[in-house]
Amino acid sequence: MKVFRPAVFGTLLLSLTSGLSASSQAPSVPLGIIGNAVAARIGNSTASEGATVYSGDSLSTADNGVLLVRVGALSAELQPNSSAHIYHAPYGAVLELDSGSVVYSTPGGSQNIVIVASDVRVTPAANRPDFGRVTIDDPCNVSVQSQNGEADVRVGSESKTVEAGKAYRVRAENSISYRKYLSPDATDYHEYHEHAPCAAPYQNMKGRAPISAGHSHFIYLVGGVTTIVTTIGIVKALESPSRP
Repeated sequence: MKVFRPAVFGTLLLSLTSGLSASSQAPSVPLGIIGNAVAARIGNSTASEGATVYSGDSLSTADNGVLLVRVGALSAELQPNSSAHIYHAPYGAVLELDSGSVVYSTPGGSQNIVIVASDVRVTPAANRPDFGRVTIDDPCNVSVQSQNGEADVRVGSESKTVEAGKAYRVRAENSISYRKYLSPDATDYHEYHEHAPCAAPYQNMKGRAPISAGHSHFIYLVGGVTTIVTTIGIVKALESPSRP
């Protein structure tokens, strides 16, 4: 007959609990490095060139700041007065833009970066390099510009390919307020934020009625394309070929 030993049971329970605790507190996965930083922060710390960026890190810049993150051959540069969270993804990285603007550069191929802003998802095409910008104009309006290559932009059930040299203003279906930040690719992502429906947008021309729910979320910005100026090209040109 086996004798129940409370001390042994307690030791096993403590071991299992400690294991779960250690697992939940495991450090984030290293994701990339800082290529350039001016008046920028990673979490509550000042960002500096060469510092490691981890999956789940919060990134931000001041009014005159800039923060360039490199993930392999991918680049994402936060523009002045911007904030974002960045996460590891099987294809490379997914960046959730919280405010301001981000300029991205992709090499084409299997490695890619996805930009999520409000409930708008921007995926650069994988068949060719892309260079573009995503800007949160306000919680319900996001501007997407592709300078080279092209990007698929999805909001709700509607999607559009933004071709090279074009820019669109995209009307989000919902503005987002966060209780907890989580990768947009996580299965329970939507359980950690609140959705507030965006009102129907108005036509730019005076006297026009509001755009109904059945109309497109995309408005082509005639003359909205501007030259994207970043430090991405400069930093790449100065880097040693052996640098990761």
